[in-house]
Amino acid sequence: MKIKLLTLLFLILPLLSNSQEYVDLINVNYGESGNTSFENSSENTTISTFRASTLFPLVLNDKYAVITGADFNKQSLQLFPNTEYNHLYTTRLKLGMKVKYSEHWSTTYVFLPKLASDYTNIDKNDFYLGGAVVFKYKKSNTLNYRFGLYSSKEAFGLYFSPLIGIYYKSPNSLFELNVSFPGDFDVNYNIAKNTKLGIDYFGNSESFRLSKEKLNPNYAQNNSLEFSSYFQNNSLNKNLLLRLKLGLSTNNYEVYPTDQKMDLGISSVRFGDNRTQINSNLSSSLFFKVEAIYRFYIVSK
Repeated sequence: MKIKLLTLLFLILPLLSNSQEYVDLINVNYGESGNTSFENSSENTTISTFRASTLFPLVLNDKYAVITGADFNKQSLQLFPNTEYNHLYTTRLKLGMKVKYSEHWSTTYVFLPKLASDYTNIDKNDFYLGGAVVFKYKKSNTLNYRFGLYSSKEAFGLYFSPLIGIYYKSPNSLFELNVSFPGDFDVNYNIAKNTKLGIDYFGNSESFRLSKEKLNPNYAQNNSLEFSSYFQNNSLNKNLLLRLKLGLSTNNYEVYPTDQKMDLGISSVRFGDNRTQINSNLSSSLFFKVEAIYRFYIVSK
């Protein structure tokens, strides 16, 4: 077992030594909201989320590395008042290639097929194809810039999102910023040994086929935005980051008939969207989340 672990670390090391100073091999989190009310109704629901992600890059040589991994998430809530809870699942594979062109420039290409529905009656309509290409410019060991494009076929139609990112770590290593606009933002400050305080943001743009509704098939679209602050500690193990989060979610879960789609979605902009939402809007609510991250640190060259 020790030999296999050492082999994995040596495979990852050359890839990461020329980017940011770590890679999150495993990320698992669970969240629970407070009571979330339906618009124009006295009824409410709670929302629970479970997300797990893995990432394993394997170096082939000085120029090429294979990117592998997988994501799984489950969201449970009532989409309509006085109904059973809906359980929305996504399983996504990550398979790609990182190409290093020079000391400063590299590009990552990732194929992202996924299965997204309530997993009640799975068929070919639950499968969606997606992918991303990201260009990175490494200015120094503590600063890099990223830009690219993400695209996916969703239940609501074709979706594109530009990607703009920056990673920065202060010279004293106390302050850290990691942004991938428009979907992800994380800034933290080291307040004591093994302890950080941070704020983060996570933007959703995903869909799920509701195959349980056989007579009137629908799909759910989640465009919720999550804002939170967190307390992080890694006293148990240097590589194991434990986080407690408290935040606010906009809870934007919309349900549409399967035959209604929009022409195109680019980030938060919708083109040709003449769909009719058939469920009530949900209110924003506070949420509490626990998170565990296994982070492998790299000693910069």
